Amino acid sequence: MKALIAFIGMAVVILVLIEINERIKAKKKTDKPVSQEPKDCAETACTDCSLAELCDKEEKKTTGKQ
Repeated sequence: MKALIAFIGMAVVILVLIEINERIKAKKKTDKPVSQEPKDCAETACTDCSLAELCDKEEKKTTGKQ
């Protein structure tokens, strides 16, 4: 009887861990990977680009300001 209770408890723990893992995967999938971001910010407005520092560097190069 103890073995049956332990087996059921273990099954519940495994199912909970699987559910947590699936939620983590789903959360990571919704985050936009760095590789899919535009290479230069000319494609999008710099305020929309997550690479704001890169945009600032590009603006400085084009305007000649340092």
